[in-house]
Amino acid sequence: MCITKAQIYELNDVINKLNSMQTEEEKNKYLERSVEDVDFFLETLRKVNKSKLGTRKKKSPASILNGSSYEKSEVISLFRENSLNDIVAENSKAELAAMYYAVYCAKPLSADNKEKIAQAIKGYIYDMGRADVLLR
Repeated sequence: MCITKAQIYELNDVINKLNSMQTEEEKNKYLERSVEDVDFFLETLRKVNKSKLGTRKKKSPASILNGSSYEKSEVISLFRENSLNDIVAENSKAELAAMYYAVYCAKPLSADNKEKIAQAIKGYIYDMGRADVLLR
């Protein structure tokens, strides 16, 4: 079964009209004219759990924060090529938070300052290097 765009538009119109009506009497009259089985229609609408509805495209908190996102490999190479002081001086807290998200897949604590965020990323890269050496 495939719900067509026309059917979705029709359902959207019914819902919008219901939301704009003020009295229950208006709503009931409209539903009786527009819907074949009013009770079944209302029961079906009540079953929709809005919190379970997903979106097709989710933005990561890093891209929402900064407007752009970083790749993990990009962050690692940046931290390997530059000193910690240079990275902190050249990037904003939002950019560092986006880098942190790229590495950890989580946002840093809001209390963390630029230095703490950069140190956490640097520590991650250092630990990964140690683990790589141990596994050889």
